Amino acid sequence: MFKSIIFALPLLVLGHGMANAGQTIDVAATMACVNDKWNETEPEKGHKLAEYAGRCVVIPNDSNAKNYVEDCAGNYEYMPDGSWKGAGTCSVDLKAGDTISLTWEEGSHLQDYKYEYTGGTGKYKGAKGGGTYKTNELTTTLYGGRKKGNLELP
Repeated sequence: MFKSIIFALPLLVLGHGMANAGQTIDVAATMACVNDKWNETEPEKGHKLAEYAGRCVVIPNDSNAKNYVEDCAGNYEYMPDGSWKGAGTCSVDLKAGDTISLTWEEGSHLQDYKYEYTGGTGKYKGAKGGGTYKTNELTTTLYGGRKKGNLELP
């Protein structure tokens, strides 16, 4: 039976409260995630496609930073030779009303998965940076992992 690879969400830490222009924030964190959607099709024998949507609770390494939730969606492709790849986007909806967006990439060709911040709203407009993450599947719908990287504020 085909076992789905469930991606970890690249998530950010918002530091000690207020974000300041020109600031670089260490986003190291632990995450606990759930799949809300995993629609898999097999257009031809051994070639599978999956549409994903899920959420994570992020617990920053910095004990003064607040936990937050991130919503993500993307697509995966599994090849007959056993290789696979996935890519998508995530949105962090901050309690103060601002958002931050990012893209992510996973695959059998990567030892650590990659993410990149692509902007946001309010004080996070123009945010950039990124890093890497890794996860472990706990069940078919639950997984957890760790991430590292930086968020650079404009």
